[in-house]
Amino acid sequence: MSKAHAKHNEDVCDFLITDGKFTDWIVTTSFYSALHYVQHEMFPLTENGTTYPHFNTYYNSVLKSRRISKHEGTKQLVRTHIPACFSHYRWLLDSCMNARYSNYRVSSAKANLAKTNLDEIKKHLKK
Repeated sequence: MSKAHAKHNEDVCDFLITDGKFTDWIVTTSFYSALHYVQHEMFPLTENGTTYPHFNTYYNSVLKSRRISKHEGTKQLVRTHIPACFSHYRWLLDSCMNARYSNYRVSSAKANLAKTNLDEIKKHLKK
């Protein structure tokens, strides 16, 4: 995924924070920004002598046959390759899934914490 896509999602997140009305979308855009940032950080990825240029190439070659979802696969890769980001990424993933599919009611404090977790992830990225 591209860093530009991550930044685009982060810009939307920042816009939503200033508005303050759509806290579920603040959490969602924080997570998807993080997803694009970490995938950009990890790829291209070389594993067992094979280089995968993008996450989707890796997913289709390695994870799909194991019936691992793309979200779970990304989470596992973050745990392995960017462990300092893992707890922040996992929190964002869980919070996003809850905000999008279970609840839709997200406190301002939780929305702000989502952005904080995104900022913490970015501190550990080199690309």
